[in-house]
Order: sequence, then structure tokens, then C-alpha cells
Amino acid sequence: MGSHLWNKLVPMRVTCHLAAALALLSVTASAQSAELKPELLLFHPSGPPLSYEVATIKPIAPDTAARAVRLPSNLPSPLSVRRYIMDAYGAMYPAQIVGGPDWLTKDAYNIKGKVPDDIEAAQQSMKRQDRIEQNRRMQQSLLADRFHLKAHFETRVLSVYELTPAKGGLKITEVPAPPEHKPGDPQPSFGPGAPLPPGSSMTTMNSNGLRVYNGRAIQMSLFARIFSGDAGDRPIVDHAGFTGYFDVTDLTWAPLGDAGATNSPDAPSLTVALEEKLGLKLVPAKDPIEVLVIDSIDRPTPD
Repeated sequence: MGSHLWNKLVPMRVTCHLAAALALLSVTASAQSAELKPELLLFHPSGPPLSYEVATIKPIAPDTAARAVRLPSNLPSPLSVRRYIMDAYGAMYPAQIVGGPDWLTKDAYNIKGKVPDDIEAAQQSMKRQDRIEQNRRMQQSLLADRFHLKAHFETRVLSVYELTPAKGGLKITEVPAPPEHKPGDPQPSFGPGAPLPPGSSMTTMNSNGLRVYNGRAIQMSLFARIFSGDAGDRPIVDHAGFTGYFDVTDLTWAPLGDAGATNSPDAPSLTVALEEKLGLKLVPAKDPIEVLVIDSIDRPTPD
């Protein structure tokens, strides 16, 4: 074989090997991406759209909104459009709603929707989760019609706290599951000094300015959402591995950033309280989380 022909064949062979390697890397990367199973899933609507019969959107003056709602600075006000989007898509944490203009968090609105009579009548015999999903579908329709919201779902790896057992093991014991609440059953009542009904929980603030949590027959996955306001900007993901139900009595901690402002300077942080009282800890980590990415949104059309 002449040297001239050899010089032509060698680069071709190298190019073929390189192309095959790049193709393999591409397939491997795609497989790894497909293997990412997101946590903290959002609500994806199914079936035909549902809409409110009529909806009103009224802006609220900033000073009025500030007096009405006081939350940790890392949580959006329930009067904000960002929180409304969170509710509509079942987002547990602000980090799950990505993008959008600043006014989504800063502006406050009073948003009300009237459920059509036939849907409201049908909801009386529905399970609670089914009612929640129908209401979310109507909220999503309102966002599309009045705010012109356009968005898409993604899976992103975010900084989180994983809720895991502490070194000494769990310090609370499993209890029986709460009875299933059937349509038409009376709503449980909450009163001063009255015991919590099974399946319910309550967070209050005592005279020293400390948070106090009580829960009866609560699943551990719910703890993550309850404690999110005092864990900083990271979502909490339940990796404790316990699927049962638990009672929690008087879990007490200093609110995030307020430890020095309370009347109990030695009050534990949430992290310390969880480990000492419940035998759980929060571990910094990175996990794949489902998020809603806002492509575009407008201020609401006038009523």
C-alpha cells in the first residue's frame, strides 16, 4: 500500500473511532439524565380544563399586606402571585418556582374565584385530595387566562436538606394511622386545650417567641413541609425511611434568625431540636427536584 493512500486511511479510521466515542458519551449522558427521578413532584393536570365561574383580582397596598401577613423573609407572602402559583402547581417550596419578574413576590393581590355550582355540588362527595386537585386545575386556568402564564416542567438538581435519622436513632414511636375522613363526615374541631384530632398538627408561638409544634398521627413526610420556614432557602426532602404515623409533643425551637430576639437565649435551633427531641437531623445535600420554569407572565388583566 502506498504511503499516499495510508495517509488518507489513518485519519478516516481515527475520525470513525472519535465519532463512535462521542456517540457513546451522548447515549451515556442521556441515560443518566433519564435515570434522574425527581422528588417533591408538582401537580400535573389531567382531563379537560376547569375554570371558575367568575374570578376577581384586586391589588392590595404594600403596607396593608405587610400588616396582614408576617412570615420569615425566605417565604413569599400568601398574598403574592408567586405563592398562588405554588398553590396551583402543588409546590412545597419557593425554589420549585423558577424565574419570573420581581413583582411576583413583591406585589400583593386578593384573588378569589367562585366555583361553578355543579362542580361545588360534586365536590361534596369527593375525597379531600380530589377536591384539592380540582381547585388547582381552576387556579391554573385563572393564571393562564388572567395572567397569561406560560411555563414548563423541568427536573433540576438543587441544594436541599435531607431529613434522616440521627446517630442515636429515632426517639418517637409509631402510632396507628388516623381514621380515613370520608365525604360528609364533620370537620375536626380545634379548640383551646382540646386534644388534636388524629391526622392533624398545629404550630404556635409561645410567650417567649419560640415556635412550638404538636402533631398527632402525622407522617414524617409532612414534617419536611411544616419545618420549611425555619430551615433557610433549601427544600427539605424526607429520606428518613419511615412510612408510618407519629405523635410529636411540644417540639420547641427558636425561629430562623430570631434566636437572639427571643426571651430564651438558650433556645435550640430547629436542627438541634429535631435531633434532641425526635432523633432526626437535617443533612445538606443535592437532589433532583421537579420545578416549574416560568417562560412569561403578565400583570393581571383588570376586572
